[in-house]
Amino acid sequence: MRNHIGRAVPWLLGITMAFAQTAVDLRTQSKNVDFSNVVGTKPFQIGNVLPSTCVTGQMFFLTAAPGGSNLYGCTAANIWSLESGGSGSGATSARQLADFLVTRTSPTTLAIGAACSASTPCNIRFGSQVYSFATGGTATISGGSGVAYIYISSGGVLTVGHNVTAICPSGCAAQGGVTSFPLDAIPLFTWTASNGTWDAAGGVDRRAFLSSQILAVGAGLQLVQTAGQNTVAADPSVVGMRVAKPTTSTSACVTGTWAADSSFYYICVNTNSWVRAALSSF
Repeated sequence: MRNHIGRAVPWLLGITMAFAQTAVDLRTQSKNVDFSNVVGTKPFQIGNVLPSTCVTGQMFFLTAAPGGSNLYGCTAANIWSLESGGSGSGATSARQLADFLVTRTSPTTLAIGAACSASTPCNIRFGSQVYSFATGGTATISGGSGVAYIYISSGGVLTVGHNVTAICPSGCAAQGGVTSFPLDAIPLFTWTASNGTWDAAGGVDRRAFLSSQILAVGAGLQLVQTAGQNTVAADPSVVGMRVAKPTTSTSACVTGTWAADSSFYYICVNTNSWVRAALSSF
């Protein structure tokens, strides 16, 4: 009987130890771990929205971002930053997809164009004028519910138009009372807010960098471009412009300009030379 009991004890201890095993802590209970032959690994958290809280050193893979701009690192408590780098055409193409990408890095902060840098600037074109951005910006909210309209103004300013309580601490300008994109601006994103925080899924990508509008003028018109602003006006060499009535026949004038009052029609026939014709009813 004792022999049977003696043989059973190790067997029972083995079963007990098997059930008592705990998960291995790779950080403290392993050395030189090699994952090169495993089917797959997922070293980062993953999701379509950045977590509202994080600790320094934490990493996250944002599935909602364009390819090449998915990886974020927690650079300070509850602050996410886009991790970018590399070189070559592949890296450049991926960065271009991230131009002026807007992400919610905390409940009160939006990061705009985090991939813009001095070596890889984000560029915007208005006609013949190109604006380069070596840094992005941040928009913080402190109150209100509504929508933020994020765009580049025709003057080359990264702008956050809004109808809430928000500021741009760096890299952009905040403009209150805005309820739509200005006609002369390049849209980037809209982002909704509720009760003083940016909505976790409130961002809508409005970027359309491949769009273009070409203006062509017809007879009697001219097109003038200044700092990316197009101005269409009558061509004074073809269409006579109305000016103030001359006081004498030698008053200053440009050939083709004209004037009128209740008695006469005046026309400048040569530089500083006026003639007139009397008017009558019929």
